[in-house]
Amino acid sequence: MLSRLHRKAEALDHACLRAQGHPHDYAIRQELLSALEWDASFHPEHANPVIREVFQEVHDHSTDLLSRLQSADDPVAVPLPIAEIPSLRQRLAKLVHVLATRDGKPS
Repeated sequence: MLSRLHRKAEALDHACLRAQGHPHDYAIRQELLSALEWDASFHPEHANPVIREVFQEVHDHSTDLLSRLQSADDPVAVPLPIAEIPSLRQRLAKLVHVLATRDGKPS
């Protein structure tokens, strides 16, 4: 389960990076919107508290960004909030790190 979470975090980070580089590309925007969605199966309920805490930060940030992008009357006309992507990417990097070093051991 944690390896799926790790892959999801990396995929979201890649989508964020592409969106930063191509903020006006419709296909990349759609990829980002899709990547920002979190299925309930990703929630690490039984993981250690650090992983759960960092996951919650990432989840909250990405869910907020997704809802703001989806609530726009014309989502294509609304520019991507590029300024917010670096903070999401920092949280994702932290999540990937804690997943890779869970229990103090590299996975």
